[in-house]
Amino acid sequence: MLSPYLAVWAAISVLYGAITAIAQKDIKRMVAYSSIGHMGYILLGGAAMTDLALTGAVSQMVSHGLILAILFHLVGVVEAKVGTRELDVLNGLMNPIRGLPMTSAMLVLGGMASAGIPGLVGFVTEFLVFQGSYAKYPLPTLLCVIGTGLTAVYFVILLNRTCFGKLDNDIAYFPKVEFIERFPAWVLAALILFLGIQPSWLVRWSEPTAAGMVARMPNTTPVVRNVTWQTAISAMSAPPVHELVSLQKLP
Repeated sequence: MLSPYLAVWAAISVLYGAITAIAQKDIKRMVAYSSIGHMGYILLGGAAMTDLALTGAVSQMVSHGLILAILFHLVGVVEAKVGTRELDVLNGLMNPIRGLPMTSAMLVLGGMASAGIPGLVGFVTEFLVFQGSYAKYPLPTLLCVIGTGLTAVYFVILLNRTCFGKLDNDIAYFPKVEFIERFPAWVLAALILFLGIQPSWLVRWSEPTAAGMVARMPNTTPVVRNVTWQTAISAMSAPPVHELVSLQKLP
């Protein structure tokens, strides 16, 4: 079986993507390398092949699409208005008078979602993948959790250098961001918030397919299959993982 090797490769992808993103000076490259790490979460869920892990992996695909879409869009807006993507040049864009305050606020939201902050869509999907994969591949899962922490590191670097600090460039005022440029970010931000608060709207569609795939796997451990996303989400702050995997599937 290739599953153990895929799980290890997933952990390597997450850590490589995060560490490489930290080293970037171009914000678009930083966001691009962050995508490698999020793909690693999907690979980890596929390698584990449990109900919970597969449901989380499919949901992570949607979450990743929303988060990367808003980040790339906002980076494009920043480049168009400021004329650069270099971290060493950008600063103070959240300045409400001369800067790009709304664009910066949306960028903060996208960074928080990518880092898996609770209440946003990125947290729910990553949690389901980790919860469903830990019982089968504890070490790769823990390494991926560490990668999530590194994700927060490079987004803190990006946001601190881009949005905050003193706006000391040569341009008195940046061009105004038009409504047509802001509208896609508003829609994506609304989806990120809504699906983070109401994850059932996202994960319930993939659960039957994930359960069917796991049921057809001859070597899948029944105890691991018994965990559902409803059980996992409701027990986020309750029992530890070794107790959670023994819970019976909800009707």
